[in-house]
Amino acid sequence: TQAMVGGGDVTYQAWIEMLPGSSRPVPLSVTGGDSVTVAITQTGASDWSIAMKNNTTGERYTTTVKYVSSNSSAEWVQEAPSVGRGLVPLDNFGTLTFTSASAVRDGAKMDVRALDAHAITMINGARQAIATPSVIGADGASFSVTRTQAPSDGATPRRRRG
Repeated sequence: TQAMVGGGDVTYQAWIEMLPGSSRPVPLSVTGGDSVTVAITQTGASDWSIAMKNNTTGERYTTTVKYVSSNSSAEWVQEAPSVGRGLVPLDNFGTLTFTSASAVRDGAKMDVRALDAHAITMINGARQAIATPSVIGADGASFSVTRTQAPSDGATPRRRRG
């Protein structure tokens, strides 16, 4: 989901993105503070089901897309939005929490700890952290991303070591 500010108003939007393509909005109503669940399931060689649920309102959206995947990664992402080839300043989103994060590897459902997840810290042009991930929770399937007070111009993702 994303929040867009224009003329003093904030508009919220749910979207999907099939790389290397651009994101596209989907008809799921969201607003700030909503809890959203997403399940992406491979249903055929190049067929994927994307099911989204706004847990706050109960509204659902499901679609099937064509996508040829290497099946080599799964990501849970908080990212700086872009327009054209440039990045838009990252808003002060506070803390975003991911829960029940899992993926299927070799036919077995595994949480992010078992998948040996790698945290990535978003930095600005001055190499200051602007969004930092937490360690994985005790349940092995949750973590959070917190916005720092550093300015976000020129945000760049960077893998955090250690």
